[in-house]
Amino acid sequence: MIEENLKQKIHDKFVAAKKNGHLKVTHAESKKLKDPQTTTQYWVTFAPSLALKPDANKNSDSKAEDPFANPDEELVVTEDLNGDGEYKLLLNKFPVVPEHSLLVTSEFKDQRSALTPSDLMTAYNVLCSLQGDKDDDVTCERYLVFYNCGPHSGSSQDHKHLQIMQMPEKFIPFQDVLCNGKDHFLPTFNAEPLQDDKVSFAHFVLPLPESSDQVDEDLLAMCYVSLMQRALTFFQDWANESPELTKSYNVLLTKKWICVVPRSHAKSGPPLMLNINSTGYCGMILVKDREKLENLTEDPHLVDKSLLQCGFPNTAGQKPTEYHY
Repeated sequence: MIEENLKQKIHDKFVAAKKNGHLKVTHAESKKLKDPQTTTQYWVTFAPSLALKPDANKNSDSKAEDPFANPDEELVVTEDLNGDGEYKLLLNKFPVVPEHSLLVTSEFKDQRSALTPSDLMTAYNVLCSLQGDKDDDVTCERYLVFYNCGPHSGSSQDHKHLQIMQMPEKFIPFQDVLCNGKDHFLPTFNAEPLQDDKVSFAHFVLPLPESSDQVDEDLLAMCYVSLMQRALTFFQDWANESPELTKSYNVLLTKKWICVVPRSHAKSGPPLMLNINSTGYCGMILVKDREKLENLTEDPHLVDKSLLQCGFPNTAGQKPTEYHY
């Protein structure tokens, strides 16, 4: 059972770690943009100092030290989040967003592995602990859990971890609009997961029950598996065209919805050449140089193009004829 004062504990640990120099908040400026073609909102964060930071994906070493095996004690919020020895909660050492936290498996598990029912339920319980019973609207603090799975997902560490961060105030991801007014359902052949047909990239979304009392491991697992069935189909469809393509995907979870996005590349092509992880697929984009920021400000639709370059084409309105997973 997750402790009730988790939010305060994260805050206190963050303040102390920042004061004592155990973590460094990346200076950043953010602005909201709107894509005139898709009407999607984007939250673009400009953090030039990150351009000096080594690219973890580029300098990967199979023998690299696992930073989650023996983390700095000053960054450990709790060694045993659930009281079952399965998870610990850590602070991100170099956050762009204050109090950015990491839900890490206590024992090493591979970041390429699927989420378990326990992973999903623990993540959802963390959301509930941080957000309370407030509605998921633009007037309250909202939190996002995300999981970068596979080499093309934007993942930079091999030790399995989900990330938790507060969403920007008054920011509306397209998944909110997609799920607005829709009740929870599980997909069938006649009822596909939700997709926004205005954006170019494939994504699969299910609304979750409004009451957290109706959410349990089984429900979250069924949602996740049904979305994964759709996402993994892309890697079979593209097998002949790109046989080297490794399964990669992003999972995004809020109290309101769950979303899975299949990924083909970790970095977009010209003109932006952006490194994109899960957060990009709810409209939160990180840029490291001013020229790219100016390009995006001038033409926000470049975000949509970049997300397609890193994903697969939207299949809204199409029904699969067969799934092998």
